[in-house]
Amino acid sequence: MGGGGTILHSDGSAWRAHNSGTTKLLTSVQGASASDVFAVGEGGTILHYDGATWTPQSSGTTQTLYGIWVGSQRQGFAVGAGSTILHYDGMSWTAQASGAPMLLLGVWGSSPSNVLTVGEPP
Repeated sequence: MGGGGTILHSDGSAWRAHNSGTTKLLTSVQGASASDVFAVGEGGTILHYDGATWTPQSSGTTQTLYGIWVGSQRQGFAVGAGSTILHYDGMSWTAQASGAPMLLLGVWGSSPSNVLTVGEPP
C-alpha cells in the first residue's frame, strides 16, 4: 500500500505489483479471502479486489480513509478523517455517525455487531 496507488502482493516467495487503477495514496488493506480484498485511502478511495481486478467503489465521501475491516459475512466498516465511519452491507457503503469529533485511524471487529475503532481527538 502506498503512494501513487501502489499495491504489492506476495505469493510467498516474491512481491509483485498490482494495477490498482488509481494514483491516490492508499493507506490500508484488508481481506476476508484471496478473492475478497478491500483497500482504502485518499479522497474517500475504496477499491475491491475479486481475485483478478481492483475495482473502485463509491464511498460517498472525499475524506481520507485510514482503516478498513470486512468480516467473513461481507459486512464491514471503513474509518477516516473528519470522524468518518462508513458501513458496508455487502453491496454499498453508507455513512454512520461517530458520536465524537476524531481523526479515526483504525477499525477492527469480530462480527458486524462488535466493532472497535481507534483515533485521535482534534
